[in-house]
Amino acid sequence: MAVLNGIVTRLFDVVCGPLGAHAAWAMALIAAVTGVWALWLFKLATPQARLARQRDRLVGHIFEMGMYQDHLRVLARIQKDLAVANLRYLGLTLPALLVLIVPMVLTLAQLEGRFAHRPLLPGESAVLQVRLDPQADLDAVDLKLPPQVKLAAGPVRDRASGSVAWRLRTDEPGTWPVAVTAAGRPCAQVVLVAGDGLPLPGRKLGEKWWEKLLYPGWRPLPDGSCVRGYEVDYPDRATAYLGVTLDWLVAFMILSLATGLIFKNVLGVQM
Repeated sequence: MAVLNGIVTRLFDVVCGPLGAHAAWAMALIAAVTGVWALWLFKLATPQARLARQRDRLVGHIFEMGMYQDHLRVLARIQKDLAVANLRYLGLTLPALLVLIVPMVLTLAQLEGRFAHRPLLPGESAVLQVRLDPQADLDAVDLKLPPQVKLAAGPVRDRASGSVAWRLRTDEPGTWPVAVTAAGRPCAQVVLVAGDGLPLPGRKLGEKWWEKLLYPGWRPLPDGSCVRGYEVDYPDRATAYLGVTLDWLVAFMILSLATGLIFKNVLGVQM
């Protein structure tokens, strides 16, 4: 999982790096590219001729319903035919869903990490919460901080949940490694990111494989680590598109859908 996330992260770094100061333009570019490759994969994964015929049959049944609204028996038959045609259409598009789901999840995970949250500004602070193994000694857990990162508050030890939290502050932009130790032994490394641009902070690490997939940017835990997961509460990012502030997912859906509609006929895709 770390290798896969690393490859995808480097690809997004190449795209977001030059546009780091312009989050809206970066989102527009990523959404446009995503719309094109999603159309291309949809075309490859579906029987285009059969899909076009089934779509035309669906439209025909809809027009047929409008023509026979006063004939209840005929209308019932049309509704049955419409339901069957709709199921067949969905069956033809199912392979495309299976092909698209993995690259789309990887794309959305990168976008969430870069556009839902932003790095700290110099002087800002964030809470690092570390979740530990139930057998771990909470009193032995500590942090090893670089000179650029200061401890603003903590540690706060929650024995009920088995977690420890610290508030950390940095006055300098950069990428600063924070080591979590237990009795002096390294257990995890969390990177605190401060500055501007569109980096991918490793803000969260969970135990399950799907958490590792949905929250890229984390660093693998050493063997025998007592750490089970962590989270850094980076500030929310607000991005305006033509003067309108939109949630990152809403902006991505609008821009990628618009791109798909523009290039649908260019790529010859039947939907």
